[in-house]
Amino acid sequence: MAHNIGQMFYFGERPWHKLGEKLANPATLDQALQAGGLDWEVARVPIMPVGEPCSRISHRVAVVRTDRKPGESGRVVGVVHPGFQPLQNREGARMFDALIGQGEAIYHTGGYLKNGEVIWLLAKLPGEICVRGEDVLETYLLFTNSHDGSVAIDIRLTTVRVVCQNTLSLALHKPGVTGKVFRRAHNGNYNQLKADASKFFEFSIRQSKEAEALFKRLAGTPCTNEAFKVFLKQLIPDPTKPATAKDNKAVLRGYETRMETVLTARNEVMSVHLEGIPLLNIPPAEGDWWGALNSITAWSDHLQGTESDRYAHLLLGSGDKLKATALARIQATSGIDHAVAP
Repeated sequence: MAHNIGQMFYFGERPWHKLGEKLANPATLDQALQAGGLDWEVARVPIMPVGEPCSRISHRVAVVRTDRKPGESGRVVGVVHPGFQPLQNREGARMFDALIGQGEAIYHTGGYLKNGEVIWLLAKLPGEICVRGEDVLETYLLFTNSHDGSVAIDIRLTTVRVVCQNTLSLALHKPGVTGKVFRRAHNGNYNQLKADASKFFEFSIRQSKEAEALFKRLAGTPCTNEAFKVFLKQLIPDPTKPATAKDNKAVLRGYETRMETVLTARNEVMSVHLEGIPLLNIPPAEGDWWGALNSITAWSDHLQGTESDRYAHLLLGSGDKLKATALARIQATSGIDHAVAP
């Protein structure tokens, strides 16, 4: 997936925001499309080798932005199979807005990555998740779509911990219940897509209460520093030493570099766990698995090295995947049942 921010907007204070248009208030759908640079469409066009117009490539087509002229930089946003049916930005956004917004100003961020390969909108839901005392999480629905086939049409619950702005996306499920994550292929059956999305929205609102219950159980389950160290080594494991490292100095150096990166990451996470991030007013972890989860999310959101833009990393990229893996492993490690899983 492309990770560079092409254009975006945001509402509210976020210490990791470096790019994008800051809005004074949450946006309506039309405002979100405009501020996020999403008011454009795509089309499929055939692919032909340069100088050979009669030699069309039959098993692939290009997806292009129609607001950019042929030959203009950034016009091509994907190369996909011929059965790929794009979901236009406005069509997808209207479907999403019909679930929760219905014209209201609820959008806190949105935009696209790179030239428009991946687009997203983040809408605030009513209500909050209270874990304990003043430890409150705001709830959002995140809508993502791609024009290059790298991301399915996807809607999921995302939480933001108010005290430190840590983000965590959740896939909701119950045993025997389908549709735990709303994810659909680009097959052109978008009438069914709207019906499925509506059912999933109703389901996700009900199941957000299960997320609250899970977090409270994590907060009530002790986690010692030693247990966290063991968990951390499982989450960010040592790299496997290549068999050829013994006889090949270049291979050995590569392995040692990877090992150093892993050790540095684990030391940084442990520092966040024990000391917090004072410059960002993020407190150290409580002695439970809820605190352990927040140590991972805080490090990933605010300190983890990334070649991508910070916002894309924490919400859509490798940071999001690490946090999801951490939650799943914590559930397994702590013995807490999987009411909510990534």
